[in-house]
Amino acid sequence: MRETFVLVLSDRRGSLLEAERPFARRGVRVVRASFNKVVDVHTLFLEVEGPQAAIEAAGAELAEMRLLPGQHDVGRVRLVEARVGTDPGAIEPVLEVVDRWGFNITYLDVCTEGACGTCGDAAGRQGDAPKPAEQVVRMGVYVPAGKDGAHMEGFVADLRRVSQAHMVSTRHDHFGTIVDNNAFYLTFAREMRERFALSAHDEDELLVNANRLVQNLERQQDPQPFKPFEFLRQFAGTVARFHGNAYAKATRVTRLTTATGARMISVEPPCGSTTWVLERDDGDLLLVDCGYACYRDELLSMLRAHYPDFDRRGTTLVLTHGDVDHMGCCDAFDRTLVVDDLLEGIRRHATGGLDWREQNPVHLPYMRIGNIITRFVPPDLSRLRGIGAPLPDDARPIRRVLDGNGMPCTIDAAPFHLEVWQGAGGHVRGETILVDRANRIAVTGDVFVNVHGETKPQSRFNMLAPYLMTSVDTDPELARAERAALFAMLEPGDWQILGGHGGAYAYHRDAE
Repeated sequence: MRETFVLVLSDRRGSLLEAERPFARRGVRVVRASFNKVVDVHTLFLEVEGPQAAIEAAGAELAEMRLLPGQHDVGRVRLVEARVGTDPGAIEPVLEVVDRWGFNITYLDVCTEGACGTCGDAAGRQGDAPKPAEQVVRMGVYVPAGKDGAHMEGFVADLRRVSQAHMVSTRHDHFGTIVDNNAFYLTFAREMRERFALSAHDEDELLVNANRLVQNLERQQDPQPFKPFEFLRQFAGTVARFHGNAYAKATRVTRLTTATGARMISVEPPCGSTTWVLERDDGDLLLVDCGYACYRDELLSMLRAHYPDFDRRGTTLVLTHGDVDHMGCCDAFDRTLVVDDLLEGIRRHATGGLDWREQNPVHLPYMRIGNIITRFVPPDLSRLRGIGAPLPDDARPIRRVLDGNGMPCTIDAAPFHLEVWQGAGGHVRGETILVDRANRIAVTGDVFVNVHGETKPQSRFNMLAPYLMTSVDTDPELARAERAALFAMLEPGDWQILGGHGGAYAYHRDAE
């Protein structure tokens, strides 16, 4: 068993050793550790491996030692800017005010006339350029719990008596300079908890994965390992904004017909995958992908608006792959069909392991943070049905899926007859493509995305992905080969390509 602990240590010698001993005494191995030392509060991230009973006993001892985050009311760091003259000792009055109010400084940056290259950013945002014969003093001030309101306002007012001073931001990382790593993690996790009404457990998970993300980037010698959190905040803000009526207003629903007159609709939400709804002759519905879990009620309301008898119709969902922006609402439908590789990935996640996407250490923290923000829960395994797998020695970019009898797998939902194909994992393992040659449609998931056919809200939201995970494709070169193979397998003529995001893409292939 593996588990990650977030511990808050006191500022004294030996505290790190004491926190490790409960695990060592019980034969539990530490497999990852990250320690952030800062004024007054130190945070230790420990990922451990060992028997479940031993880990639980160690956790209980740590609680008795009062080392868990929930047992501490941790302060915050505020970024304060003051402007003073350039005479010798000009910053002394500023430091005296800090001392008089009893604050600790976690970060200090002083420059003259923008020479340091950092105050220009602040000046650009505040509207005042540094003046000649003026120094800009920027300080990260650690504010203990209980002193972040009127006490902090009084401090800034006192500072204004000796300088031109203001509090730059209530979020100390606003300008890309992290003035306190430890308080950064705590501030981010607390902000997300308050915004989404998360549990204490979810807040701890955010702390763990924020630390894991930064640790990955520091190992890659990224000069700005905290930069992705600006995009994570944009991601979270967008997800929070599009609930209820906002979702309905920003979602595009389009009615479509195929080459044979079969009927479909597309539901394109501002965040998450396009849901394709194929109308069967018997009145039931075949749906492909279902978006984020946090929009379950909104998606169902949209479907009921277009199908007033929706709750009396049978519903079968097909998943094109296991990313949470495509599979969040599985349990809203009668049953879900998945290829065997995708089923295995979901099973691993549901039983506490890593799914295919999370096995990439670069993607893991982003996925875990995204899961919490979008309220993803692995689907009920009893409602999933594996429909087959390609031959294991088939090395083509796109392979035909075979059923349990070794026959090519087809989903028959008249008037639709969908051949089931599987990519080799360029986007993510278990990616699925459905092709109906009579109706001239290919449902591709994220093997092909109609980026030019997205709504404006979709486009803005989807532009965040590369900044978060560097690449949404597990293997970008293989993903390109899959897209080429997809279009090569379609016969000459007109097709509708139903991608993972965006509307239907009209594709014409000339005869050779």
